[in-house]
Amino acid sequence: MAVAKLLLLILSGVAQLYGQTPPNVRPPTEHLREQRGIERGLPFITWLGRALFCVWVLFEAAVLVAFANFTPPTLAHYLSHVLLPSKLLPQAATLTTATPAFTIGSLLGVFGGLLRAYCYRALGAHFTFELSIRPTQALVTHGLYGVIRHPSYTGSLALVLGWQLCVLDRQGVIMSLIASGWDSNIGQAVVTAASTCVWATTVCMLYLWLSKRMNNEDAMLEKNFGEEWRAWAKRVPYRLVPGVY
Repeated sequence: MAVAKLLLLILSGVAQLYGQTPPNVRPPTEHLREQRGIERGLPFITWLGRALFCVWVLFEAAVLVAFANFTPPTLAHYLSHVLLPSKLLPQAATLTTATPAFTIGSLLGVFGGLLRAYCYRALGAHFTFELSIRPTQALVTHGLYGVIRHPSYTGSLALVLGWQLCVLDRQGVIMSLIASGWDSNIGQAVVTAASTCVWATTVCMLYLWLSKRMNNEDAMLEKNFGEEWRAWAKRVPYRLVPGVY
């Protein structure tokens, strides 16, 4: 069980990190759209997100290695007692099981990473995390960009929601650690409340940020490409999900 979950963790971890890492350097200032609000802190936010993700992956992986069949008994004993409180040790089978939530979250991470990789390749040197237009840039309207206008943001959405599903898995390491600090009934209530708050906050922030970001990007592209962009927007009305939004 631990090995299966560890493989899922590694696979989604690589995809997540790739999708969160800028494929190109920051564009020259003269090519950047004016940075406002949260956009100014975007480099730090993306760096912090990657750092927190790496910490979680390493911790989760260490716990899984502690209970894996291939781990020497001495190392397994050391890792398990250093990483987890004694009251969680009997729950090894639960902690190392790839639950439906963890599996779906991992697959969402892989999907998001692959989608971002496609967008990196489609836009090449013109794909940047900052909103910018280069003098030689052309409007990409083929492939996935002929189905939805912002597939890279669909990928970002999958990455974030996938990570949330994994971290907030009620039978996972993080939520079990939180619950272990209380008695069973209170612990479950705390986990439920924490999960609900994090989910609600994440969904609200994603909606607000993505809506504003896509509006700004569409306005920038329309200003630069004019009728070509308007014809494309009419032909491809959906931004994130075909037939839905």
